[in-house]
Amino acid sequence: MAQIREIKRRIKSITNTSKVTHAMELISAAKMRKAQEQALSSRPYTITLNEVLAEIRAKSQVQNPLLEAKDAQSQLLVLLTTDRGFVGGLNINIFREISRLAPTSDSESGRAKLSGQSFKYVVVGKKGTNFASKTGQDLLASFQSEQMTPLELARVITKIAIDAYIKSAVSAVKLVYSDFKSTVKQIPTIKQILPIEFTMEQNQETKEATGTPDEPIFEPSAAKILENVLPHYILTEIYQAILEGKASEHSARMVAMKNATDAAGDLVDDLTLTYNQARQEAITKELLDIVTAQSAFQ
Repeated sequence: MAQIREIKRRIKSITNTSKVTHAMELISAAKMRKAQEQALSSRPYTITLNEVLAEIRAKSQVQNPLLEAKDAQSQLLVLLTTDRGFVGGLNINIFREISRLAPTSDSESGRAKLSGQSFKYVVVGKKGTNFASKTGQDLLASFQSEQMTPLELARVITKIAIDAYIKSAVSAVKLVYSDFKSTVKQIPTIKQILPIEFTMEQNQETKEATGTPDEPIFEPSAAKILENVLPHYILTEIYQAILEGKASEHSARMVAMKNATDAAGDLVDDLTLTYNQARQEAITKELLDIVTAQSAFQ
């Protein structure tokens, strides 16, 4: 009987857990749809801005501090993670990408290094803050993902990144985030945003496909355009990465909670079968005891 009561207790506990995970799945599904819409709707603007700047850069020899390489021993990683868990391997995959940037480490200090370079971090999300703290690297700033709106957060991070780069405190600024592909596929991505590098091959293909004129006319000058638009380009890239990370987070959490709910249902089915077998065994044993006692009195 003690075994039967224990099985019933486990079935009730797992059933209650499945109700919680199912509720979390529904909440994540609602947030996921909104986050996916925001990420997908802003992509065309980001892509077009990159194409326009690539065209300007290709047709002029204008110099700008954000285009020039810097001589520094540190790189700045803008790490975008989640505040909470229950997202499967989303954060772990991001951290693995960072480890590939630094395959060697200083055994005494535990600091990750790559060809003598170290990392500085600007982190969004508690999980990323914990990771950056354990590496022993410089943590310039950390934010919770819900601390500000994505646009406000992108503006703050943009200012930190541009100031650090212009002062030559870092040699490069890289975004580390999860790129949203589909509900079940999020790719950990490392993208360099400073110094700004444009992919001319992609821009040329787009120009040929859309019939863009070969010789655009700049008004005002190309230098003035770059001076005003390049900081906005950095802002756009960071803002888009935040949106991609949000869509990835809610998608991964919805899938993880659905898997947990399904696993709980399977476990309840197995325990119910075990409960029925134990109950049947107990009933049979009681009948045998009755029959045995009755036979003893005859």
